[in-house]
Amino acid sequence: TRRRTGEALRAFHTAIRSSPGSSRSQAMKEQAQGTMLKVLTSFKSSEIEQAVNSLDRNGVDLLMKYIYKGFEKPTENSSAILLQWHEKVRAGGTLGSAGSWSVVSGEL
Repeated sequence: TRRRTGEALRAFHTAIRSSPGSSRSQAMKEQAQGTMLKVLTSFKSSEIEQAVNSLDRNGVDLLMKYIYKGFEKPTENSSAILLQWHEKVRAGGTLGSAGSWSVVSGEL
């Protein structure tokens, strides 16, 4: 429903904005990754494109970093969902510096 999609988008944007960035705290980074993984896996397939399209270039780059970090530590069924996110980001053509693995595997 429209309300559920709006709630999912709000959670998504909150998680993106709450990224620990250059924090040295590994615990903070792991908590942020866990939160983002929960948010990403809560989306229905039909809602992913809208979420990706709602981001600016920096947001897309950060999202790709979270996607790749999620691939490093998969949970039940997360890889299939993360692949859907990855596909939508790549299809959108808004990928910036996260297009190379060396940048993606860097710090969140």
